[in-house]
Amino acid sequence: MQNHTNASPTIYNQVRNVLLLGIVITLLLSLVASFLLNLMSENRSRDQTLESSAQVAANMPLLTEDLYAPETTEYIRRTVQNVPSIDVFAVYDREGTPIAFYDLATGQDDATALASLSQDIVDWFLAGNATLIYNGEAPAGADRCAYAAIYADDGILIGYAMTGIYIRSIRATMVRMVLFHLLAGVAAWAAGSFLSLRLSRKIKDNLLGYEPDAFRRLFLQRMDILDSLEEGLLAIDEDQRVTYLNRAASEILQIDQSGALGKLLKDVYPHSTIPRVMQTGKPEYNISLESITHVSVLSDRIPLWREGKIEGAVAIFRNRTEVTKLAQDLTGIQHIVEALRTYTHEFTNKLHVILGLIQLGENQRAEEYILRITASRAQSIDYIRERIQDPTVAALLVGKAYRAAELDIRFTLTPASTLHGDNPYLPAMGMITVLGNLIENAFDALLGAPPGEASEVTVSIREGQHGLVISVDDTGPGMTEEVRAHIFDKGFSTKGDSRGTGLSLVQDTLAAYGGTIRVESEPGVGTSFIITLDDQP
Repeated sequence: MQNHTNASPTIYNQVRNVLLLGIVITLLLSLVASFLLNLMSENRSRDQTLESSAQVAANMPLLTEDLYAPETTEYIRRTVQNVPSIDVFAVYDREGTPIAFYDLATGQDDATALASLSQDIVDWFLAGNATLIYNGEAPAGADRCAYAAIYADDGILIGYAMTGIYIRSIRATMVRMVLFHLLAGVAAWAAGSFLSLRLSRKIKDNLLGYEPDAFRRLFLQRMDILDSLEEGLLAIDEDQRVTYLNRAASEILQIDQSGALGKLLKDVYPHSTIPRVMQTGKPEYNISLESITHVSVLSDRIPLWREGKIEGAVAIFRNRTEVTKLAQDLTGIQHIVEALRTYTHEFTNKLHVILGLIQLGENQRAEEYILRITASRAQSIDYIRERIQDPTVAALLVGKAYRAAELDIRFTLTPASTLHGDNPYLPAMGMITVLGNLIENAFDALLGAPPGEASEVTVSIREGQHGLVISVDDTGPGMTEEVRAHIFDKGFSTKGDSRGTGLSLVQDTLAAYGGTIRVESEPGVGTSFIITLDDQP
């Protein structure tokens, strides 16, 4: 099937846009949730770091032994410079007066620049608490501070350690988090766009480039076409389950069409050998199905391949009886066989007459009888052969003449008839199909004629430089308008079952070669079929 790449891409854009919208919404929700969780985690981690740093500093022997040691300021400087999460470090005495201080941002280490601790903080530690996260007494510019009590070796409270972080450090952390989430969002959006594009293209490829509604219409049309075929179709998948069964196959195999779908083949058609082609991988043609007793069937079985793997099989069924009859009608075999039968019958009658004359001793009369019938038949054959130079058509007409004599019908080829061999208008096989069926149809019309009434069939074949005209006339009962309107319908006949293909084949043959057929009929007078074939442009 052709890939319609020019089909409207609306549905694929819609699929892609819906997927992108879903990705964007999911991405935004995920980023917001992740940002909030990371922010909360970062805050907890920052507070824990500040608190831990203050506790570690408060337990340093340098501070617990002597808060006023000269090395205190240097220790504070190194701590702030080496711990990334600390911007400010200060040490206070028991009353909250600053003793040592260092600011990473300004490099200032003058403790007198700091204010003393509030009485609330001092009371907090005097009450026996070890640490405190408190922002009210943060140094200028600091956003978050942690305080820890410093105890001497004998357990006496001697001072306090403070670690803090500036708002600019918090902002820098938040900026890093925002940038990270933005980069993650862009990467996720790009990946989502790529995947949505791939998915929409895959959907488009799976639908062969069609819009879903167009693909649905096309699928239903193809199903209707397959269901209207005269050949039966049955398909199975790799598990040997019936995936398709058209109307003709249902009738030929006597299987319920709707009930068979999805069932195992062996359950609906136990004698089938269709799975054999799935094992061999080779198609089988013109298989006679002896297991179906109600009708004679020919079947073709073909394995279905996809990407080097057999995924099922399809079987085509043809009614062998109808195929045989159609072949006979198309090739004229039936007419030739009928002519041979007529020859044989007439020849047997003549031999009986000759034998009787000889047994009666009338040898002279037997000789005269032989010469007379020989001359009569030779004259009849010569009459047709002189006008019809195509030997196949001539043989058909001779056979029909003998057949007419047997039926007591007068058969006449008009003297003006002429047909050259290999005429350009209608080949010999077509002539046999057309003439044979029309003449036989005329014979059938005359079979029920009352005794004493003229029964005649007249054939005229005229070939000229610009066309061919054929007419077959009979003196039969004629046709009504209702019958004449349906005589070319396949299967229509007023003569019983298993008839109604001859005139349909005549019309199909003429249509193939650009010919026309006209019917003139009058009840009680007769019927004429006039065929015209002109030069093709």
